[in-house]
Amino acid sequence: MEKEFGDTREGAKLRAYLAALPESMALKLLAGLERAMIAGGDKGLPVDFIRETIRPALRSLEGRRPGFATAQRLFCLPFEDVLVNERRGRKIRGIVERASIQPVWDVLRHDLLPDTFPDLSARVSRHILKQDKEALGASLSVMRRSAAAALLEAARHADENAAYRETMMERLGGEGPAADARDMAYMLSLGDDLLNLRERLPFKAGDLDDAGLRALREAYERALEDAPEAAPYVPLAAMGRLAKPWQILRLLKALQHGETNSAGETLGAELTERLFAEMEEMAADIAAHRPGVMSLDAVADETVWLANMSKGFSDEAALVRLTGWEERLFGLRQQVSGVIGDHLARFERDLHLALPRQKAGIYGHGVVFRADLMTRIDEARAEKVRAQLRFVMETWHRADALGIAQLYRDMKNMMDEYLTRYREALVNELRLMQPKPAELPDVVELTSELTGFLDGEEAGEIFRRRLRVALQETA
Repeated sequence: MEKEFGDTREGAKLRAYLAALPESMALKLLAGLERAMIAGGDKGLPVDFIRETIRPALRSLEGRRPGFATAQRLFCLPFEDVLVNERRGRKIRGIVERASIQPVWDVLRHDLLPDTFPDLSARVSRHILKQDKEALGASLSVMRRSAAAALLEAARHADENAAYRETMMERLGGEGPAADARDMAYMLSLGDDLLNLRERLPFKAGDLDDAGLRALREAYERALEDAPEAAPYVPLAAMGRLAKPWQILRLLKALQHGETNSAGETLGAELTERLFAEMEEMAADIAAHRPGVMSLDAVADETVWLANMSKGFSDEAALVRLTGWEERLFGLRQQVSGVIGDHLARFERDLHLALPRQKAGIYGHGVVFRADLMTRIDEARAEKVRAQLRFVMETWHRADALGIAQLYRDMKNMMDEYLTRYREALVNELRLMQPKPAELPDVVELTSELTGFLDGEEAGEIFRRRLRVALQETA
């Protein structure tokens, strides 16, 4: 029915309107749609069509999305912390794309559990309206267990039957959503245990402390005894709640009892792969920012996060005696250092372009220049240099972790040397200038600002005072 609506003239108009909605309006529409679904007022509405159409507008939103407690939203809570807006690269176990939720929901409703899943969903919605928490929790547990069993049985059947596998992949929309469905199934099978663990692991709250580690270990060991295949999903789901996800490796130390074993090595390899997937995606994001872009704020945030994560990972991995990751991490750092080097390589040229000057001649092996007080600064060039210096100052303290500390030192020496020469040229020019300007030229303020960036605000203010004195002097 909804596919037919999408092919109509009205459907085409609605699609064009929905696709053009800004994020804020798309969120309001989604919230209104959820309210209608809870109250049972969505009859006749092309719900799936609307969701599918506004999904691209919501993809750029990070973190948790505001919204009402619908049956689908509560159903997904056990794997909420592993959801990503968009997956780049290969599928990694323990990372689920948000776009996979609706196809899995539809397959459960129409293919795997057509006689029970719609009724379970309706029952959950009624409990939401009545605010009956006890009945709601019980209904959700039944719903999740039923869905998990159906999805895992479908996955086993797909592994054994090529024709069925093709059918399921077509229903779900490809290999990625099919693999996501398997991840969801295992986490749904651990539903109550994962929800209990969520309550004991505050979201993004500092370090993984002893109490949190104890809760994590208990949940993992319980899952290992009851459902060994699902057990790795306990730490994989918990990683999404940690402010420092590399600290998940502390679970290995807690499980080792002083010695390594094959099960611990297997879990260690899986957690390592999950952490590297995040680091490699961050490195790809950094590389996607071409050198010379105006704003480097996003690159700075990503660089600091990657440096923290690579350093934290190497420290934790060494403590639990993980092996085989050193070369891979070295290659990742080399990749990022090359990208950062490309950005830093532009700083000297951009600095020269931002500060107006006039050549006065060539003596020996260097160019002697005079500061140009008559040319107004180019604000776009000035802002580019400001952005570059902000990037350097924000990432300087993590340069060692990425192996680029010497690169930073060389760049700072170059900038210090050039700014020192330019400051002296400005002072000399102001002393010689006749008649004296009524106020300091704008290049003076930019030079003082850049000096403050590199050497502190006091250094910038001292330079301003020198120039005011030079302004009073006669040639």
